Amino acid sequence: MSRFYVPLASLSPADRVREALDRAEIQIVNVRGQGVNALELLHLFDSVAVGLAELEQSGADIRAERTRFDTVLGMFRTKQRRFLAEVGSALREERESVNPEQARWWWFIDHVVAEERQQTVRKYLTRGAIAVAVLLVLGLLYDRFLAPPPHVREAMRHTSSGESMLDQRDLRGALAEFEAAAALTPDDYSVWVDVGVVHEALGEDDAAERAFETARQLSDGELSVLLKRSQTYQRMGELDRALADADEAIEQSPDSGWAYVLRANVYAELGRYDEALADLDTVDGLASGSGDVQLEAYARTQRAMIIQSSMAAFPVTSTP
Repeated sequence: MSRFYVPLASLSPADRVREALDRAEIQIVNVRGQGVNALELLHLFDSVAVGLAELEQSGADIRAERTRFDTVLGMFRTKQRRFLAEVGSALREERESVNPEQARWWWFIDHVVAEERQQTVRKYLTRGAIAVAVLLVLGLLYDRFLAPPPHVREAMRHTSSGESMLDQRDLRGALAEFEAAAALTPDDYSVWVDVGVVHEALGEDDAAERAFETARQLSDGELSVLLKRSQTYQRMGELDRALADADEAIEQSPDSGWAYVLRANVYAELGRYDEALADLDTVDGLASGSGDVQLEAYARTQRAMIIQSSMAAFPVTSTP
């Protein structure tokens, strides 16, 4: 624990709790770019939890600190995916070193996120017997008449696995999966974009440019490559590059609503919420003008998520 947070012994138990809460609030808001140092948050949470338990045993009134701790943990949940992207596999290593009990759930936030994903899937899978029956029938028809060939399915599996490895910052593993997908579906420009981005992240610039050039030749234009590459950069946390590609996509095709959607997503990740919402205003106008119902619905959903994120990042506090 000495690598991270060490409370000052000169402080009173209550002040140690408050100091840890102060540090945690600052770190959550500024979690982007911290890398493995973001793990200090978990040690801060430990310090607060232990301190609150001790204060409660001594008979102290900890209602204010308990409420504040609950709020901080709520903020942490809103930033959980960003946190996991920052710490990567170091979380597992630190958890093994600390060996926390299950009650300290913040040490198992990767498990929590994975379980939430599974619950979301289960929720949709269990909706209504009629819907399930219809899906089964459609699935049979799909397998019989519409399903992609086996090699395409296998390529999709490799791509999905590569994306998961990107989330864990396993660049070599991701590259192997993307290259396997490209070997199975060499005419799919999008997977060549992924190959190029990972080569670039590994410092293999020549290989990256060859992959990007292959993607350009296979795609229906530079716009498609820019949009896909911006998405992949954002997934990797390379937000400056993601923003640059989104800007270029908009410059090339100012009527592309999806380019504005991508840029809005990047702005939101950067905490530039006003600019993100302004881009979504543009998307609304473009979608309405073209009759693109799907784009309009997506923009509305994204707007709600960005507003929620901005409220979590800058909570309204009452004036004493």
